[in-house]
Amino acid sequence: MTYAMIESFSLDTTEVVTLTELADYCGMSPADLDELMGYNALQPLPDTAPDFTFSAHWVVPLRTVAKLRMDFDLDLFTVAILLEKLRQIALLERQVQSLQALVPDHLRQT
Repeated sequence: MTYAMIESFSLDTTEVVTLTELADYCGMSPADLDELMGYNALQPLPDTAPDFTFSAHWVVPLRTVAKLRMDFDLDLFTVAILLEKLRQIALLERQVQSLQALVPDHLRQT
């Protein structure tokens, strides 16, 4: 799989990936992803056990936390916290964009 294909996953959340594929795409081991699931930081799609599958929206945040893990030598518990914080930031950014769309043009600051 090419880098461009991996990056396009963030745009297509309907794409489904297996645990092994997700591990390959984000640069983490399946055991690491299992541990993140144990911390409830990573949720598989419902009713997919024991062969877990995931929405492709996990690829980009997991790649981000995997890079931070390597850069700062973080343990997986800290990675789980970072992953949750990235999800919260993304949610807040979407909410801000929704609210900004409601503001009339003449009231918007440039």
